[in-house]
Amino acid sequence: MNKTKMLLLPGVILGVGLMLNAADTKSVTVPAPDAKAAGADLVAQMNQPKGTPVAQAFAFLPDTVATVGGKKITKAEFIAEMTKQVPGGMVPAQVPLEVLKMQAPQMVEQYVMKMVLDKALADSKITVSADEMAAQLKSEIEKMPREQRNMIEQMLKAQNKTLDDVIKEQAANPAAQKMMALQKFIASKSGKIEVTPAEVEKFYKDNPAQFKEPGDPADSVRASHILIKVDEGADQKTWDKAKAEIEAIIAQLKKGADFGKLAAEKSACPSGKSANGSLGAFGKGQMVPEFEKAAYALKVGEISGPVKTSFGYHVIKREAPQAERAMPFAEVKDRLTAALKQQKEMAAFQKVVEELMKAADVKILVKAEMPKMAPAAAPAAPAKAK
Repeated sequence: MNKTKMLLLPGVILGVGLMLNAADTKSVTVPAPDAKAAGADLVAQMNQPKGTPVAQAFAFLPDTVATVGGKKITKAEFIAEMTKQVPGGMVPAQVPLEVLKMQAPQMVEQYVMKMVLDKALADSKITVSADEMAAQLKSEIEKMPREQRNMIEQMLKAQNKTLDDVIKEQAANPAAQKMMALQKFIASKSGKIEVTPAEVEKFYKDNPAQFKEPGDPADSVRASHILIKVDEGADQKTWDKAKAEIEAIIAQLKKGADFGKLAAEKSACPSGKSANGSLGAFGKGQMVPEFEKAAYALKVGEISGPVKTSFGYHVIKREAPQAERAMPFAEVKDRLTAALKQQKEMAAFQKVVEELMKAADVKILVKAEMPKMAPAAAPAAPAKAK
């Protein structure tokens, strides 16, 4: 059998991923869309064929796509599952038949893998309650760096939600409970997974190229900002109030107040709490025009006056450009530890799944069809000697 493809990822991805998916990540760093271009894109999408029904798209499959312990898995079963998975039961028109024929064995294998995992999980009797799910999510959030947690809280705040709201929603989600139960099942088979400090330090020393941060591009600007947000459709009185607030902040900055501290306290942008207002380096076209113009006009270390954009009022500080640097071990230690642990968890998951597939005597009966290459043109006849 081909090497098993990953279907579900173990580890702390679950809690963090659910949180991030629940949040709207738009901020001032997202440039305003061009209405004309957006309209053209919409028309182009409307003019595209809607797609092909799954049954029609996979008509090339054999009647039996796999066997599990000698039991046949039919094309009809696979198509029924795929129809649930794709929007409207249609394969997008831009996915050519040749691609489906190449990927069909992996798709069938993932379908069978899910069946095998579902049965193994059911046989194990391992389940996760809503209370257990909530406790696990809270534990994962508490392990997050403070900056990351602050950023997520700010993004949720824009949706009038809190971390507790999202935890409650996800804890009651049967699919999320099943995912966590599967993680417990994998852990019961693979044992406790740990990463030692020595392993982390060794990886850091053995892979210096992975911990080099590139310098800022030549035509970019590095800046921080503080935003007093104004909601869309606000009246002039609200705008005037926001301007007065940003002017008061500017006055504090001119008296020597710390920009990062004020950004963490007062900025409505998630960058305030997560990065003391820093937006990093950005090039032309990446910010809304008013913000970009003001940032590029500043000298390094200089602070702007009030800058009005569709988001509200900003004060911008231009920072010195960053040269290429090697990130210190202390700066990357926590993230590297989490990454190495996740890598081990994925390897353990892979091993358990492969063992289950082998024990279930899985045979995939679909072969990849490679696209046919056009025959090479015949060489030109040699010219007659004169």
